Amino acid sequence: MKKRSMLILILITITLLVMTGCTRSATRAPRTDPDAGDIPFPESTQSQILEDILAATQTAKAQEPTASTKEPTDAPATGGGEPTQAAAVQPTAAPQEETKPSSFPTATPGVPATYTIQQDEFPFCIARRFDVNAGDLLAINGLNLDSYVVTGFVLTLPQNSAFVGERALRAHPTEYTVQAGDTIGKIACSFGDVNPYDIYAVNGLDQGAALTVGQVLRIP
Repeated sequence: MKKRSMLILILITITLLVMTGCTRSATRAPRTDPDAGDIPFPESTQSQILEDILAATQTAKAQEPTASTKEPTDAPATGGGEPTQAAAVQPTAAPQEETKPSSFPTATPGVPATYTIQQDEFPFCIARRFDVNAGDLLAINGLNLDSYVVTGFVLTLPQNSAFVGERALRAHPTEYTVQAGDTIGKIACSFGDVNPYDIYAVNGLDQGAALTVGQVLRIP
């Protein structure tokens, strides 16, 4: 019974000692090093080391860039290739104005089968121009020297026929100054063997273009 009482007393004493040790501070008083000029150097305890590690960890986390501050990266190309950049927008070319092709008439080579009389033209003028006999031209169209044809009249031109006499009435190529009342047909007939279509072409004029007094035309 005494032994049991002694054992219980020893256990109680050990328990009191353990509890007293747990309530003491974990830190120790600064140790003075006599060689260091009496400057105290505190000894780090286990709890202080743990606090330093925790503080360093929190500082490192605070310095890490967040998702909103990270630099954006190019999205990878489809299929796992290299990152692609957005295609540059190409400027759209300004629409070009369509240039209306000039309607320069073309002189018919040789002797056409028919010809439509234009303003200020007459059968003898057409005979000189196409090098056909004037008498043959009148006869094939049922005309005579007194006949009068109007603009739009269609003449049938004889083939294998030649004009009698000098076809040219004025020397050309040359320049001509437009007079009051002139038309391209009238000017062409005044030169005899000049085709009005050639006058339009060499002067860059559209068919039927109006003339102005004093305008200088090239006559081919």
